Amino acid sequence: MDCTTKLEAELDLYFAWLARFEASIPQAQDVVSRWYTSAALQAYMRYSWFKASTPGEPALCLAHIQVSEDARSQGYFARLVDRFLEGSDGLQARVLYLENIASPRFEGWLLRVGFQRCAHSSDQFSAYYVTR
Repeated sequence: MDCTTKLEAELDLYFAWLARFEASIPQAQDVVSRWYTSAALQAYMRYSWFKASTPGEPALCLAHIQVSEDARSQGYFARLVDRFLEGSDGLQARVLYLENIASPRFEGWLLRVGFQRCAHSSDQFSAYYVTR
């Protein structure tokens, strides 16, 4: 299996998990958090409707992500963002947030692909979001 096929297969699993995660949350809840773990990815996600930058919009917040060593530098994160923005995943979430961005280079990439810096961000704890 080539790298692209493995990447897409892993993202299929991740987005299926996100759909189950989203479906398990009653809208009345404030914020719900869960870990996703696979051989290629570990991610800590939050789901809510109450993010300050986009109040009332269903939002996923990626608070932590770790890609396995053998899956790094293959465009995993870029493809994850692309798939979210495509909107073909069946998710109700309209916004994707990223927290605690520490790399100026990564911040530049986020801005180039359409993310906006959250107004409540500080220099030490920057957060970004993109709406589809």
